[in-house]
Amino acid sequence: MDRQTADEVLECLVGERTLYHYYRDRYSIGLLRHLSRRQALRIAALKQSPYAQLLQKPRVRNILADSGGKEIDDMQLTRHDYDADQTDFVLTLGTWGSELKRETCWKQTSRPGYNLVLQLNFCRRHDRLFQRLGYTGDSFNYRGHPVSERRNTLAWARIDLDWQTGTALIEEIQSDWIRRVAWLGERVAGRLKSGQQPADETRYCGLKCSLQTTQEYCRFALERYAAIWAEAMLWATIAFVREELGLQRIYYHSEESGRLLKNIRGKLPPRSLYTDLPRKFCFVPTQETPEFLLRASGVGKAIRRREGLSFFQLT
Repeated sequence: MDRQTADEVLECLVGERTLYHYYRDRYSIGLLRHLSRRQALRIAALKQSPYAQLLQKPRVRNILADSGGKEIDDMQLTRHDYDADQTDFVLTLGTWGSELKRETCWKQTSRPGYNLVLQLNFCRRHDRLFQRLGYTGDSFNYRGHPVSERRNTLAWARIDLDWQTGTALIEEIQSDWIRRVAWLGERVAGRLKSGQQPADETRYCGLKCSLQTTQEYCRFALERYAAIWAEAMLWATIAFVREELGLQRIYYHSEESGRLLKNIRGKLPPRSLYTDLPRKFCFVPTQETPEFLLRASGVGKAIRRREGLSFFQLT
């Protein structure tokens, strides 16, 4: 999108903070709630749709048991949209990109212009624990990526959109934090296994802390966030696009379309983020291309040259 559009969205939506709560598989309830807002959902029809897999989620199965198994409505889904063990986050919004073609490659936007960035940040409870280590957010975030300037960012999603067609494209979902914490945890475990003492210090990004304390944090972060960060980020993004932006047509890059249009060279992002994750959320493969990409200078031509190029779409 152009800079003016991105700035207008920021002006309308940016606030001090938006609290966001997530528990494992919450997206299954959320997707069904989006479907059920106009009328109750018939289970027989759902079983024949891309959403059939959601019916196997334990929480959804409990709802079906309570409802008699023939249909479910928004009220029933809402009553089950809570978990005592949910994890708290703070969402912030930013922008990323450039309208200069020569910068598009390293900005990794599908067309010259700007993306909205939805940032999934840690809550204060996590940050208090993290600060006791003596680390800063820069220890696990890379400032060359679209992370929050004020908060510790677990993950982010980049979104391109087009008001004319009512369409959004999820460009990427990524986390520096989990990748770097996993690397540090392996490094510390290796040093302890080699005979170093728990009280010995380890250095990382110019800071130092005991091996034991660092290992405790890495274990906590990976146990609490590694399994849920991607689905928490994608569900926050879908809810944001539909409920805040009011756009219903959502596309997501496939591994091939992302590599081609974002000019990704060298090391590729984790494959599962562009295969398993969208399928988990009931996106379906499609050779239908977001219309606004076809209109973009040079981009549409590249798409037409690549026969059979596919995206994912949430129908």
